[in-house]
Amino acid sequence: MTLVLGALARCDSVSARQEDEAMAGGDPDQEKQAILAVIEEEFAGFFARDFDRYARCWLHVEDSLRLVTLAGGQIAYLQGWEAEAAMTRRLFEGRPTPNETDPALVRRENVRIRVSGDMAWASFDQYGPDTDDLFMDVGLTHHVRILEKDEGRWKIVYVGHADPKIGTFVCPTVRVDRTGAILWMNAAAKGELADHPVLAGNGGYLLARSRADNTLLRAALAATDDLTPVDVRRSGAPTDGVLGAIPLVLGDGCADQSHVVWVMYQDQMILVSFNDKEAERKRLSAARTLYGLSRGQARVAASIVEGHDIVKAAELMGISANTARTHLQRMFDKTGVRSQTALVRILLSASTPTS
Repeated sequence: MTLVLGALARCDSVSARQEDEAMAGGDPDQEKQAILAVIEEEFAGFFARDFDRYARCWLHVEDSLRLVTLAGGQIAYLQGWEAEAAMTRRLFEGRPTPNETDPALVRRENVRIRVSGDMAWASFDQYGPDTDDLFMDVGLTHHVRILEKDEGRWKIVYVGHADPKIGTFVCPTVRVDRTGAILWMNAAAKGELADHPVLAGNGGYLLARSRADNTLLRAALAATDDLTPVDVRRSGAPTDGVLGAIPLVLGDGCADQSHVVWVMYQDQMILVSFNDKEAERKRLSAARTLYGLSRGQARVAASIVEGHDIVKAAELMGISANTARTHLQRMFDKTGVRSQTALVRILLSASTPTS
């Protein structure tokens, strides 16, 4: 069963009533609603900085566990209720101001619950808003809860979640599946996709506006289909969970109308981003080292990547068009390509072990 729920702060009396009804009737759906109520109550109690309210949602045993991965690759591992309680008290003491507003903005989707006797397992995807509360997980996080019945009431014994950092993308970013179906996009993508020269959202799918570009985009999405976490681990590169960032040069073939679109496989998600100046800067820096580009050649390359033709690049650099063309020819010789589109693609594909 897949449920969609909003993060509604429920009071203890509501949670208790739902659990009592579930106990009395033994109805599976009521059991699941009681479990959801506990998950929401624990979340709301934490942001209310109400330790007693939070603690009532947990089973106070040595076997309780928290195992989470945070943005930046940090791992939090807490064994036993006493460790969980001590950490929570320290957090509340450091930031005691209650936050009753932000939890209502959280969205949970793909909620799945399995109940077996006095044990239950729940998983869901959570989307948090970008707020000033440092405890809020911004963007998408994946969650797992294990609960156990204690004197007839569901209590949490395990919390696990992973932060794939999708909410930290500043550039326009769209999460899709291998068919191009749009699963999520950030505010920047929502603002720019409607008027983007080469990409469009149509019928819930991310598409390129031209048939040729759409073929390239579909092929790049399909290339991520067989990748697994083991592939990421075996890659041996310090990629922060990213296995491959494929640069696509889309447009009508003219350098002054080309646009760089990135297809990435990160944390088992397929992401498509555009206008990613930071990614372009890092790749061009790696390319300069890899191909031995001069400072002038690197500047011309940066202008071409931005979509300028060679005349405009020369104008922006304050050099003659002939000098810019000489820089371009030297880069063709060094990279072995013979078109500006191919040059952009090969330069943005460059990577070094430390990039």
